[in-house]
Amino acid sequence: MHGIVFWDEKFVLNFWDSEFISKTDTFVSNLYTWQDARTDFQFLAKLPKPHSHLKAYSGYGCNTIFWLKENQPEILSNFNQCGTIQDLIVSILCNQGKSVMSTHNAASWGYFNVTDCSWNIDILTEANFPVHLLPSVVQPGINVGTLYETIYNIPKGAVVGVALGDLQCSVMATLTTMTDAVINISTSAQVAFIAKEIETQCDSVEYFPYFENHFLAVAASLNGGNVLDSFVRSVFSWVSALGLTITEDELWNRLLHLSPEENLTPLIVNPLIFGERHNPTTYGSLINVTNNNLTLSELFSGFCKGIINNLHKMMPREMLLKAGIQRIIGSGSVITKNHIIKKEIETCYNLPLCVTMSEDSAFGAALALLKNNPSLFN
Repeated sequence: MHGIVFWDEKFVLNFWDSEFISKTDTFVSNLYTWQDARTDFQFLAKLPKPHSHLKAYSGYGCNTIFWLKENQPEILSNFNQCGTIQDLIVSILCNQGKSVMSTHNAASWGYFNVTDCSWNIDILTEANFPVHLLPSVVQPGINVGTLYETIYNIPKGAVVGVALGDLQCSVMATLTTMTDAVINISTSAQVAFIAKEIETQCDSVEYFPYFENHFLAVAASLNGGNVLDSFVRSVFSWVSALGLTITEDELWNRLLHLSPEENLTPLIVNPLIFGERHNPTTYGSLINVTNNNLTLSELFSGFCKGIINNLHKMMPREMLLKAGIQRIIGSGSVITKNHIIKKEIETCYNLPLCVTMSEDSAFGAALALLKNNPSLFN
């Protein structure tokens, strides 16, 4: 949802007539994802400060446009529309050349004022930003058109809603009450709860637009399952370097079933190997290394516990209690498979934990659209 793609509206308007075949390199750009790190700290420091309670980080859509304007301006001159990849798909489905974006995605681009639902046009114009490219923005759940032609047995004329944020839809599908918080750990990690208004923010917590004029208080860590993947790949390379044979699947299985070790001096792992948006220059470390705790079991357990401890530092238990949270819903592949992670959540937050087998953002998107179209199921 932070990423950006550019297109010429001719591509969308001719898409169905061309039988899905066209010279896409002429009419559609590459997708620039949130992982595009070319907008580094030095570059970001040159940009104007957004008029928003939300910060704009590396890989955010508007910052990517700033970088392209300075370094590859020909890309911007080749296209007249832009949006997230979801927004492009919606435009194609509705055969509408103009880009329409939800507040979910607009807020994730930066330079968007959630309170008055508008881009920071004055600030961007003064910085010579190509504001003509910015999509129009609507509230989440709004219908933006209908399906132009029947496809995959979905009939022509089916209602198409504006593209929504993946995290917001996942929360919509997972939470049943505002007294629940959700911790999701897959590639990255998030802890979030629904809030009626924006509270005083700390650097690690941001309030994104949700549904029905509510906000989603989110501590979003860049360090989740990707940390464990990196650790396992490292162990795998060590084993291979020693001339031993084991598959990655076997290694994962053994790590997840290792018996915990009790040490008087436990190994403490700070797992920030990917940094954090709010603290990009701090990386991982090992603390309390002794002659008897540098074992595979302690290392793996330390990384698992470290991921949760980092989340707890970003959004502590006290913040959840102040918001009236009484239970945590755990979701994501890492939580469902990892007993160390589950136990550490219970230890750190000291709240009941209910683990769901999957968080279905597609189901959440359907629920959001249904609220605006109850007649669809009459």
